[in-house]
Amino acid sequence: MNFEMEKNKFNNLIKNPLRNIINVSKSELETLKTLFPYCEIVHNLILLKAHQENDINFTNILSVTSIYSSNRQALFHLLNQESPTKVKTSSTYHDFTTWLKSSSKKQTKIIKKSFEDNDFLTTETLAEIYVEQGHYQRAIQAYKILSLKYPKKSGFFANRINEIKNKIS
Repeated sequence: MNFEMEKNKFNNLIKNPLRNIINVSKSELETLKTLFPYCEIVHNLILLKAHQENDINFTNILSVTSIYSSNRQALFHLLNQESPTKVKTSSTYHDFTTWLKSSSKKQTKIIKKSFEDNDFLTTETLAEIYVEQGHYQRAIQAYKILSLKYPKKSGFFANRINEIKNKIS
């Protein structure tokens, strides 16, 4: 096997690891690991091979791979994917437009709540952004909240409120 074929084999393995991991031996993966010891993809492939073969050292391989992993959720999904021969069907599948059309009251409440102002998140920077964007009533409200949160600066906030009111009129 020449180097070019190995490169193609590796590229195919990366494109579809579940289907092509069968065509790669443990020794080939270990050779890659020796050549590229810090490569996350190589560690993921070794883990996938160990998972596929129900390797007795799977737990140790998982520990090492998780150290090199930048995204452990992706690692979880790599191990818990359906094989390409199985077709996953779900009765709860909806596309985005269907989801939008069938939006329930609960979803609407959650969306509305996410747009509401949160007094705990009010900062001077947010108040200034409101002013810059022309949301003067929101800016005034933010400065009122800030004057309650920081009584020592209430004079400053009162001046800012007066400046905004002068801008409005």
